[in-house]
Amino acid sequence: MATSCFLQLIFVLATCTAAAAATNNSSMAAAPAPGPSSSAALSFLRASCALTLERADDCYNLLLPYADSFHGSLARVARTSGVLAAARQHDFTKQLARLKLRGTGAGNVADQTLDGCLDTISSDDTGANVTLGRLDRLVAGIKNKKEFESERSLAQDWLYSSGSEMLQCVDWIHFAGDAALASPVLKEVIAGCNTIAGYLGIASELTIAIKFESPAARIYEVGHCRFLHGGSGKGSNGIDDGYILIDKMTWRFVCPDQGNDEAYIRT
Repeated sequence: MATSCFLQLIFVLATCTAAAAATNNSSMAAAPAPGPSSSAALSFLRASCALTLERADDCYNLLLPYADSFHGSLARVARTSGVLAAARQHDFTKQLARLKLRGTGAGNVADQTLDGCLDTISSDDTGANVTLGRLDRLVAGIKNKKEFESERSLAQDWLYSSGSEMLQCVDWIHFAGDAALASPVLKEVIAGCNTIAGYLGIASELTIAIKFESPAARIYEVGHCRFLHGGSGKGSNGIDDGYILIDKMTWRFVCPDQGNDEAYIRT
C-alpha cells in the first residue's frame, strides 16, 4: 500500500512543480485547464468545496480538472485533494533543503530559523504515505463505523497538523526579526508555507466531512448517474436528482446529465 501511495504521489509531482512558479503570498497556484465536465459533476464539486468554508473557491479551482473522476463520492474528492497537498509538501521539502544550502543571507538567527522549518516540515513529510493509505481505505469503503471514524480522524489529524506546522514556520520567520523578513530566501519560504497550508487545509476539511455509509445502503448506477437506496432521499452526491418512491421496492430516477431519461429499479 505504501508503495502504491508513493507512486500516486509521484504521479502528481510534475503538475505541482510546474505550478509552484506561479505561487505568491496570498493565493494558491492556478489549476490546469479543465477538460469537459458534466453539469452534475460540476455541481457536486461545487457542493463539496462549499464544505471548506473560506477556501471554497480555491478548492473548486484546484479540483476542477478532476471533477469527472469523483462520481458523487466525497471521499474521492478528499483523497484527490490529499494527494495534491502531499505532493506539494514533498516538493517543498526538497526546495527548503536547496534553500538551506544557499543560506538566507540574513545572519545566524535567520539561518537557524530556516533549519527549524526544514526539520519540522521534513518530519511531517514522512506521514504522507500513511495518510494517503487511510484516504484510499475511506474511498474503498469501511464497513465498521468505529474503524471508519478512526481512519478518518487519523487522516484529518495529519493534514491539519501539517498545515499548522507550515504556519508555525511563518511565525518563526516573523519572530526572527526584520533582517529575516527582508531576506528573499525567507520570503520564498513564507510564500510556499502559506500556499501549501491552504492545500492541506482544504484536504483536512474535506476529509473530516466524509460521512459513514451504512453497509445496508446500496449504490445503484444508471448510466452516468449514481443513486443511494436507503439514504436520505437524495442521490449519493448530495444533490436531489429527482427520484421518488413509487412503492416500497421501486424507485424512479431522473438523470439530469442524460436529458432527463428515466430509469426504474426494483430492489
